[in-house]
Amino acid sequence: MRKGIFIGLFCLLCGVLSAQGFLRMEEKKFNFGAKVGFNATLPVVNSLRVLDFEANQFHTTYQVGYLASLFFRFNIQRFYIQPSPSWHYGRSHLDFVINFPEIEGEADPPLKGDLQMRTQSLELPVLLGYHLVKQGPYGLSLMVGPKVKYNYKLDYKMAFDDRQIRFANDDTPFGVNIVTGMGVSIGRLFFDFVYEFGLNQTEANFKQLNASPESSFEIQLNKRTNVMSMSIGMLF
Repeated sequence: MRKGIFIGLFCLLCGVLSAQGFLRMEEKKFNFGAKVGFNATLPVVNSLRVLDFEANQFHTTYQVGYLASLFFRFNIQRFYIQPSPSWHYGRSHLDFVINFPEIEGEADPPLKGDLQMRTQSLELPVLLGYHLVKQGPYGLSLMVGPKVKYNYKLDYKMAFDDRQIRFANDDTPFGVNIVTGMGVSIGRLFFDFVYEFGLNQTEANFKQLNASPESSFEIQLNKRTNVMSMSIGMLF
């Protein structure tokens, strides 16, 4: 369903671009717009503990997610200030291995597992931008600023061999990231390329889903946000 929405929005955007005059961009003190795009979440994992054992081998891979945003731009000559209420859906995957300590010269075989992470969040970046190029219908700008985010849904799934367990976690619903990026515009059409990183977050109070009653599971994950995104949009 999400893919259908994004395809529909892209087709609508292409229809708008086919109309005459989309290259015309008047100088205004205030603009607004909308954009859709994709993100790639690759969290930097500092440590992972499962059942009170430290994972000493882990590897993170990114998966493609989605984003949609409205934004408002206040223009001051070549500078602009841009708050952008956004919705993000991020995905990532973590493989890990736990080597158990030896007891009386014997040790259990290593435990291999993986952790699928799904995050849905509402976010508000406030960016300061500067137009390096602003001539005719063409523009090139750099952006930087803070972002406040609220994770309203975290869905984690951990697998050990043939066993799968789903968890929810609400330790860190709020976060603060730093955003930097570049924007390329042709008239009203623009493309954004953005990178963001955040402070370390420790998640420990996981709750097992589909269990009666809900039970705690001994997992502790220390990670840092690391996301790249690309979007396309229209400025009015």
